[in-house]
Amino acid sequence: MKTAFLWLVLLGTFASLTAQAGTSSNPPGTGSFLLRADDGSWQPALLLNTDMQVQVSGPVAEVQIRQSFSNPGGAFAEGRYVLPTSEGAAVHAMTLEIGERRINGVIQEREQARKTYEQARDNGQQTGLVEQERPNLFTTSVANIGAGQTISVIIRYTEVLQPDAGRYSLRLPLTMTPRYNARPQPVDGQQHPQRGSSASPEGPIVGSLWRDGPSHQADIQVTLDSGFALHEVSSPSHAISSHFNGRQYRIQLQDNPVVMDRDFVLNWQLPSEAGNQIAVFTEQVSDEHYALMMLSPAAEPVSRERQPREVFLILDTSGSMQGERIRQARDSLIHALGRLQPEDRFNVLEFNSEYSMLYREPVNATEDNLSEARSWVAGLPAGGGTEMLPVLRAALTQPNEPGYLRQLIFITDGSVSNEREVLKMIEQRLRQARVFTVGIGASPNSFLLRKAADVGRGQFTAIDDRAGIGAAMERLFEKLESPVLTHLQLELPEGIEAEIWPQKLPDLYSDQPLLIAMKLNQLPEQIALHGQQPEPWEQHLQIPEPQQGNGIARLWARRKIEAAMDRLNEGATEEEVRNQVLPVALEHQLMSRFTSFVAVEEQPVRAADEPLDSQLVPNLNPVDHRLYPQTSLGLTGLWALALALLLAACVVLNWKPRHA
Repeated sequence: MKTAFLWLVLLGTFASLTAQAGTSSNPPGTGSFLLRADDGSWQPALLLNTDMQVQVSGPVAEVQIRQSFSNPGGAFAEGRYVLPTSEGAAVHAMTLEIGERRINGVIQEREQARKTYEQARDNGQQTGLVEQERPNLFTTSVANIGAGQTISVIIRYTEVLQPDAGRYSLRLPLTMTPRYNARPQPVDGQQHPQRGSSASPEGPIVGSLWRDGPSHQADIQVTLDSGFALHEVSSPSHAISSHFNGRQYRIQLQDNPVVMDRDFVLNWQLPSEAGNQIAVFTEQVSDEHYALMMLSPAAEPVSRERQPREVFLILDTSGSMQGERIRQARDSLIHALGRLQPEDRFNVLEFNSEYSMLYREPVNATEDNLSEARSWVAGLPAGGGTEMLPVLRAALTQPNEPGYLRQLIFITDGSVSNEREVLKMIEQRLRQARVFTVGIGASPNSFLLRKAADVGRGQFTAIDDRAGIGAAMERLFEKLESPVLTHLQLELPEGIEAEIWPQKLPDLYSDQPLLIAMKLNQLPEQIALHGQQPEPWEQHLQIPEPQQGNGIARLWARRKIEAAMDRLNEGATEEEVRNQVLPVALEHQLMSRFTSFVAVEEQPVRAADEPLDSQLVPNLNPVDHRLYPQTSLGLTGLWALALALLLAACVVLNWKPRHA
């Protein structure tokens, strides 16, 4: 009798939770989504849709994002949404669109912009605010959206696309993967770190509930001005069609609008007859000349002598990699093993909450060792946390075998929140090693992966679909095996003064151009580059006729701000970095960690005694992310709970007191 009663309690609990979840996600008879307000009542959820207009000219992309918040409820609403963008976006304009009215946003110091927004909101004025949370994550807020009304926030940004052997790639982030909060690492004299927190997203994430609904749809239009016919235009993320009019490509998505559950990626390949790309884009602001130079100093390496390598292959096996991601990651790593040569040494590491190595130290790339590694990797499951720092510390601190070039290949979706600690670890322990990152998934943390490759003097490779793994890893290994230009220095003619970003020029690989931004007193006619390969190397380049371009000054300022933020990895204080960033961001009207855009309508629309419902509009869970977020309770969570209750019931049924 007692056992039967416990059964009823367990099943009753599950039924109650099921009914509750059904009510919260899709109430019968309404066809809309509801959110619980502070007073406990249910309110219709704000709908959010996006359209994106992109104009690409050479290596520069101009992007306009219109986010439309629609209020289907009967009361005024405030909406907030975490907006992912490209990690290199120079956000320079914001507009609030209310019907036919357009109000240009102004840039202010972050604290002042928030005060301006909150005061306008409390006054009943319609207002919008855009704040930077991370270099590739922004929060958009809109207040006093009337019943049945739609208000849009329009954001414009400029981005420089990094070419690679004549290939370009444009990524438009449409959602984000929940990021893991890493646990604190041990300090001197402390052997056991404190227990850390579990995975948590930047904002709320929902699964398939809104995947086919009236919200979270993106309309994307791309114009690609190449000036000539391209060898290839393709998208690994979405089905597209393209029309070429003799100068420009008009890119159409076959299913526009698309669900915002994966990034949009567009790739194109220049024709071989296009030759080396040496181009200069300029802009004059007041008395200052700004230039963006794309130089190709290493089209053909001087030496093709292959240096033996010591390769550390590091695989992320955390919970966010479950499903298709871990299959792509394992395939990538196994493909990498196949490119090792007998004279190479290697080791394989995997990490989640803990990390492990296949071998205690690197071993020769013999067929037996490679076969053992393939078998080990093929059996690795995904689960647990994403603790990157311990595995990076282990790989970067191992003694380096003399005569071998150490290279780390880091395969992950990058879904962690401690980016600065990871970059600082690489910066401080890199020495002569190089770090190459491989991004996995439909919405990887491309800021961390690209920046880790920059700091590690390697390169970032994105794996956008399983069919493209082989080609992507082949391109990566061509770089790993090619001689590089190191210790690059730029020499300008006498009399020319310039502020150049990046100040520390990167290593270059075969067919990789150098992109630099300058502020000059006058444009040079030629420049000289000096480097090592590994013997001393130099090249003199004639500067072609410059092309006028808008936004070159902003791109220069964006790179200067990025360099200032990198000083946090080197130990600079927040106040020191702020003092460097703030004047540049305000002068060039750029979004930054210390500046925000705010727009305010003059006339109030809401009386002080009318209620205002605040809602944080969620992001869609990426299509290939199977780990269900903790902030929502969907069917996956319910079935997991049901299984746990069933197991508990079995224990109860089979439990017999010892005295029986």
